[in-house]
Amino acid sequence: MSQSSNNSNTMPDASPQAMPQAMPQAMPQAMPSIGIDLRRVASALYRNRFITAGLIVAALVLGVIVTLSTTPIYKATGTIQIDSQVNEVLDEDATMPPVEWDVERFLQTQLDVLLSTGMAEKVAGRLNLANDDTYFDRMGIPAPQIAAPGKTMAQTRRDSIAASLQANVIAELPRYSRVVEVGFTSKDATYAAVIANAYIESFIAANLQRKFDSSSYARTYLEEQLELAKGRLETSERAQVDYARRFGLVDLPEPGDRDGNVSLVQTNLADANTALNQARTQRIATEEKFRVAQSGDSLSIPDVQENSYIQGLQRERATVSADMARDGERYKSEHPVMQQHQQRLQGIDQQLGSAVSDVRGSLRQRYQAALRNEQRLAAQVASLRAGTANEQSERIQYNILEREAGTNRAMYDALLQRFKEVSASAGVTTNNISMVDRAKVPGGAFSPNPLFNMALALFGGLLLAAVYVFLREFIDDAARTPEDVTDRLGLPFLGTVPKLASGEGIVAELEDPKSGPSESFAALRTSLGLLSAEGLSSLLITSSQQSEGKSLVAYGIARSMARAGQKVLIVDSDLRRPSLHQVFGVSRDIGLTNILTRQNEWQDTVVKAQENLDLIPSGPLPPSVPELLSSANFEDFRDTVCAAYDVVIFDGPPVLGLADTVLLAQRLSHLVFVTEAGRATHGRAQTAIRRLRENGIHIDGAVLNKFDPRQSGYGYDYGAYYSYGRESAA
Repeated sequence: MSQSSNNSNTMPDASPQAMPQAMPQAMPQAMPSIGIDLRRVASALYRNRFITAGLIVAALVLGVIVTLSTTPIYKATGTIQIDSQVNEVLDEDATMPPVEWDVERFLQTQLDVLLSTGMAEKVAGRLNLANDDTYFDRMGIPAPQIAAPGKTMAQTRRDSIAASLQANVIAELPRYSRVVEVGFTSKDATYAAVIANAYIESFIAANLQRKFDSSSYARTYLEEQLELAKGRLETSERAQVDYARRFGLVDLPEPGDRDGNVSLVQTNLADANTALNQARTQRIATEEKFRVAQSGDSLSIPDVQENSYIQGLQRERATVSADMARDGERYKSEHPVMQQHQQRLQGIDQQLGSAVSDVRGSLRQRYQAALRNEQRLAAQVASLRAGTANEQSERIQYNILEREAGTNRAMYDALLQRFKEVSASAGVTTNNISMVDRAKVPGGAFSPNPLFNMALALFGGLLLAAVYVFLREFIDDAARTPEDVTDRLGLPFLGTVPKLASGEGIVAELEDPKSGPSESFAALRTSLGLLSAEGLSSLLITSSQQSEGKSLVAYGIARSMARAGQKVLIVDSDLRRPSLHQVFGVSRDIGLTNILTRQNEWQDTVVKAQENLDLIPSGPLPPSVPELLSSANFEDFRDTVCAAYDVVIFDGPPVLGLADTVLLAQRLSHLVFVTEAGRATHGRAQTAIRRLRENGIHIDGAVLNKFDPRQSGYGYDYGAYYSYGRESAA
C-alpha cells in the first residue's frame, strides 16, 4: 500500500469509496482586540476577586492609619482684587485696553511676585519673625542650629524663615475672576491668620512702592533722553541744509501734490518714455503687416484687398474668365477667340502682380520708418535716464539726511510728550491692588481630609488591583473562554466540556442524555458533523500536554455519536501512556500494538463497550512507537476499520516532545485539539499548534475542556444551558 502524503492530515482511499480529503486552509491567527470586552473584564475580576478585595481593603486600612497619624494643619485665607495696570493720566489715544491673553499673563505675574522670596522676606520683616523665638515651634519645623556656609547665623535664620513662608503660602486665582485667594497653612490656627494678613498687606504696600519708584525713574530717564534727542535733531537738520546748498538741489512741488516734488529731467523722461511706447506699438503693427505680406497669400493681404486699382483688375479678370468659359463651350482652346481671351488674362495677371508688389513695397517703407522712429526715441530715453541717474545719485545722500532729520524730529516730539505725561501723573498714582477680605482664624483643620484620604486610598487600591489583574492576565496565556480559543490559539472553536468534580464521574454523567456533559458532547458532535459533508471517517483527538482530558473528550465524542446511531470505533493510539482501558474498565493485554505487529487480527482485539460503540485498547507498550505508527501495517489497519465503521476515533498522545501525534495526524482525515480551560500552558499550546502546522497538518478546531462558566465570566449563559434539560425533566 502506498505511503500517505506528508503535506496534509488526509489519508488514502478506504474501500469501497475514498475517504473525504480535508482541504488545506489558512487558519485564523490571533488578532489583538482594539475594544474592551466587558465580559472578559468581569471574568478576570471574578477570578481574582479575593486578591482584588484584599488590595482594596489594605489600601483603605493604610488610608485610615495615615489620616489618624497626620498632625492637623490649619489654613487661613483672605482675598485681594488685582485690576489691570492702566495709566489714568495718559491721553485717550495712549490708553489701550489689555487683551485677554495679556490680562492672564499679568495676573500670573502678580501671583509669582506674591509667592517670591522677596515678598517672603518683606513679610518676615513686617512681623519681625527673625526675633520671634516661637516661630519655628508654632510652624512645627526645626530651627537652624548652625550657620550655612558663607553666611552668619542671623542670615541663615532669615533664609530659613523665608523658605518656610514660601512653602506654606498659597495663592489661587479662580477662572474668570480678578479676586485672588491668599492663604497660609500652619499648625497654629491664629498664626496662620496673622501671617496671611501680613502677606496681603505687604503685597499691597510693595506694589504701591514699585509704582512710585517707577515714576521717579521714568522722569529722570526721560530728561536725559530729551537732551540727547535735541542735539541729534539739530545736527541732522544742519547737515541736510548744507548738502542741498552744496549740490544746488531745489525741489519744486508737483501740481496737485503737496507732498511730492519732481524735477524737469524726470518730466522729460516720462514724456519721452510715453512717446517711445507709442512708437514701439506702431512699429509692431507695421512689422506684423509687413511679415504677413511677405509670407501669406498676396490677395489675402488687407492692404491689397482695400486697393481700388487691384479691385478693378480683379473685376476685369472675372469678366474675361466668364467670357472665356462661355466661348469655351463653342470653341476649342486653339481657336483665335480662345487665344485672345488667354492673352487678356495673362495681361491682367501681370498687372495684378505689379500692383501687389507695389503694396508690399509700401508696407516695407512704412515698417522701416516706424523702426527708425522707435530707435531715435529709445536713444533719447536712454540719454534722459542717464541724466536722471546722475541726479538721483546726488539725491541719495540728501534723502538719507532728510530721513534722519525726520526720525530725530519724531523721536524728540514723542519723548517730549511722554515727559509731560509722566510729570503730570507724578503724585496721583493709584494702586491697582486692594484688599477684599481679611483672613480670619479658621474654625477647623484644613488637613488631613478624611473623605479625600479615603477616596484616594480607594482609588489607589483599585488602581493597584487593576494593575495586578492586568499583569496577571497579560502573562497568563491560558484559554479560559471560547473567545480565547480563537484569539490566543488561532483555532476555530468547536465546543466546551464542563468541569466535573472528578474525572471518573464523566462516564456516569454521560449515561444521562440530559446531563451537562451529554448536552455539551451533543453540541460538539453537531460541530464535528459540519466539518465534512462526506463524514468524518477518521478523527484524531490530541492536546499539547498530559492531563488536559483528551481521552475523556474522545470517549465523550464517541459516546455521543454512538447514541446518535452511528457505528463508532474508538482506538487508544497513545502507546506510551494509554488510559482508555481505565475509562472503559477493561484490560489492555491485547490491542493496537498486537495488530500493528501482526500478532492478532483487529477483530480479535475489539471490545464491545456499548451499543454502537467498540473499543480497541492500546495493547502492550512497544519499544519503538514511531516505527509502528509509520508502518504500512497501520495504514492497512486504518483502511480496514474505516470501511467497517462510520467513524473511527483515535485517542492520540500529546503533541510536545513526541513524533507520534505528527505521524498519526498525517495518516488520518481530521484532527481536534483539546485544551484545558484555565490551565496556563506557558506557550506550550501555541508551540504544539505551530509544530502541527509546520508539518502541513490541518487542525479542524479546538475543544475547551473542564470549562467552568462562572470562573470564566459566563455565569448564566452556559450554566443555565447545561442545567436546562434537567430542570425541564424535573
